[in-house]
Amino acid sequence: MLHTVFYYTLNMSLTSCFVITPLLLVRLIRPLPKRIIYPLWTLAFLRLIVPFAPSASWSLFNFTGGLVKRLVTVESFNKMPITADLAMMNSIGAAESYIPVTYKTESLRRIFMTGSVIWGIVTAALLLTSVILYALTYGELKKAVLLRNNLYSSDMLLSPVLAGIFRTKIILPSSLNPDSPEGHMVVAHESVHRRRLDNLWRVLAVGITCLHWFNPLVWVMLKTFFTDMELSCDEAVIKKYGEAERKAYASALLHFAEDKRVLISSAFGRSGVKVRIVNVLNYKKLTTIGIIVSAIFLLAVAAALMTNPQLRG
Repeated sequence: MLHTVFYYTLNMSLTSCFVITPLLLVRLIRPLPKRIIYPLWTLAFLRLIVPFAPSASWSLFNFTGGLVKRLVTVESFNKMPITADLAMMNSIGAAESYIPVTYKTESLRRIFMTGSVIWGIVTAALLLTSVILYALTYGELKKAVLLRNNLYSSDMLLSPVLAGIFRTKIILPSSLNPDSPEGHMVVAHESVHRRRLDNLWRVLAVGITCLHWFNPLVWVMLKTFFTDMELSCDEAVIKKYGEAERKAYASALLHFAEDKRVLISSAFGRSGVKVRIVNVLNYKKLTTIGIIVSAIFLLAVAAALMTNPQLRG
């Protein structure tokens, strides 16, 4: 029922705040490359769409005091024994039972019933608007002219874009020669997006934000995720470049800073061009020791954020 889904969504949204905030802080650690930090956003995505997680003694949530009112195990749902300590954190504390959710008082039931209707209407409207805007935009981009392979040209664009989700197309503005040095850099950038399925991740991020539209921190996450997507893509392209090539790449970013924002598509000239230029010009390769230390640190962060408090009793 809608109010049950709404209750689970509220729980996941509250829990996610204690994942998104540490990730926002971790990304401020300057030596950590964004291409290492970027995949960590999947931790927040999982917290926002998967109610259950394993319990562990090293979980960050062991130190959040009264945030967790109760841990609801999977056994409480399916009445079958399981080997893993999977549980859902009930941080709201308004429910007596969970399938379907029954509330402690009648007034709480009315509040959540009304809230679930409002949430459902707004969520449906946001999802429908996103789909319509994407369909309209992609419909226009389908008019692009094929140059070769999966490379297209369009008079409609001021910035190169990677359009589509699974059958993606690299579409360049007609003013850009794909065989020029600048064109090679742009195509390399969009090719990284295509290999990583970044447009699929973009769709997922937008969809999750539509579900959690009432949580301001999720909107912050969405904006930061898009920025880290582009920063990490830049780093993947320039990691083999010398200083002169990095300056040329930064110049190309500035050239395409005038951006027609295409919904749910990656674009070369978007997402904080000033920040991206600074990141490109200041890029430094990590040493082997730096890579090992960074990997250990990030694995520890992932373990702390993706586990629930330890089950007791």
